[in-house]
Amino acid sequence: MKKYTYILFLLVCFTATVSAFGQTDKVKLQVDSLKYVTGDAFDCSSLVWRIVATKQDAIQILIDKLSDTTLTKATYKCTNTFLRVGDLAYLALDQILPLPFFSVTGMQCDVIENGCQVGVFTYIETNRKKFNAQVQKYYDIKKNTMEWIQFDSNHLIPCRTMNNVKGYYKVSNK
Repeated sequence: MKKYTYILFLLVCFTATVSAFGQTDKVKLQVDSLKYVTGDAFDCSSLVWRIVATKQDAIQILIDKLSDTTLTKATYKCTNTFLRVGDLAYLALDQILPLPFFSVTGMQCDVIENGCQVGVFTYIETNRKKFNAQVQKYYDIKKNTMEWIQFDSNHLIPCRTMNNVKGYYKVSNK
């Protein structure tokens, strides 16, 4: 009987391990596919929303893509050029874990024009590797203080509802 229990235990552990690796691989494939995004990055059917829906599984993979300069055919209301893969990674990451730009970079971007923080994309474009390292450092320090915040009904825009995006992570100031 102990032998069967042990075999069952090993089978459950193996299945759980395969499932966990499978999810990570799926998210990595999605993030690697950002280079194929065209049109509005936040169109409801965009890959960006599907990545955001994976929540914490995508965070490190997105951080790793921040310095990717591959040009896409994706657009965003706050830029007047096509986005790079790193820009899309930032936009998706910021939906999952809103990044306080000043805390991460030391650069103040308080001016808002037409719903856009002025200077953010200019900073990212001219400091990609540095920005990648800054976000990684911030995440390494804060990842154990993250808590899931459920959106209230006022923040459940149609694209979030359609893509099962129900909240975001917030870090405590501890």
